[in-house]
Amino acid sequence: MPAPDLISHYGYAAIVLGTFFEGETVMLAAGAAAGAGYLNLAGIIAASMTGIFASDTVCFFMGRLVGNRLVRWFPSLHVRLAVVFRMIERHDQKLILGFQFVPGLCTVTPVAFGMTRISAGRFMALDLVGNAAWTLIFAFAGYIFGQVFTVAFPGARPWIFGATLAVVVAGAAVYFWRRSHNTVAIEAEEVG
Repeated sequence: MPAPDLISHYGYAAIVLGTFFEGETVMLAAGAAAGAGYLNLAGIIAASMTGIFASDTVCFFMGRLVGNRLVRWFPSLHVRLAVVFRMIERHDQKLILGFQFVPGLCTVTPVAFGMTRISAGRFMALDLVGNAAWTLIFAFAGYIFGQVFTVAFPGARPWIFGATLAVVVAGAAVYFWRRSHNTVAIEAEEVG
């Protein structure tokens, strides 16, 4: 099956799954695919919001149901949660609205809120607003990239898939490198 057909058939499902785990690179790539005409911009926004909201909700309820056990299972999580708890004390609503914009807080923040007394409904309502803002910014950034690419290189429209794939692979590599680097740094702080 040619790459454009793969994107058209499985693109939205891939966006839901991709944004469940890693949002930024998936959204930029999806926006670029929409800008090149392979996907619908409204569709990628809906798919992204679904994936991110599902991820945040799962993390919130993990915090609510097994938060203390998570800290025992993953000792490095203790330091990250302590930072988020301090932020919650000062700016709880603002943090829910904006944590998507801070790399490294996307998973731990919903877990931390799940461990507090905030109601699930309040968290989800504010999270939905923050997710909408984040999704629109990244979707339009990717869309503009896709538009510029197709205008700058008119004969290269089929190559947008390759460029999109390169962005996703590079973003995933950076994400996993950052994640392993942060874990090592946190464990070193705990030891020292």
